[in-house]
Amino acid sequence: MRLHRQLKLESSLEHMDRIVEETDQFLMPLGLDDDLAYNIVLVTTEAVTNAIEHGNAMDADKWVHVHYEATENVVEISVEDEGEGFSPSAVPDPLAEENLLAGGGRGVYLIEEIADEVEYQADGRRVVMRFKTGS
Repeated sequence: MRLHRQLKLESSLEHMDRIVEETDQFLMPLGLDDDLAYNIVLVTTEAVTNAIEHGNAMDADKWVHVHYEATENVVEISVEDEGEGFSPSAVPDPLAEENLLAGGGRGVYLIEEIADEVEYQADGRRVVMRFKTGS
C-alpha cells in the first residue's frame, strides 16, 4: 500500500480549515488510532502555520507546498515554504524560564516532540515529519 497527495496553498491563515480537512481525508483510509491521527493533524497544521507566518511572512505571492505519503508502517508529511529558510537550532527553547510566558515559539518544539522523526531540508524551508503507524 502506498498513498500520496499533494497540496499547494496560498500564504493565508484562511486556509487552516482546509489543511485540517485535507489531512483528515488523507488519514481516514489508514484506520489510524484516533490519538495518532489527531497528533498528525495537529503538527501538520502547526508546520503549515509556521510556513505561512514565518517562512513566507504572510506574502500572498508565495505558496506553501504540502506532500502527504503513507506506506504500511509510516505516514510522512512534508511542508515547504518559499521563504528564506531558518536554522532550527536558532529557535529559542520554549521551556527556558525567560520564554515560558512568550506568546509563540512552541511550534518547532511541538513538532519535534510529537513526530517520530523530523528532518529539515532546503535550508529549513522544508520540514519532513514521519509518524510510525505499524510494527
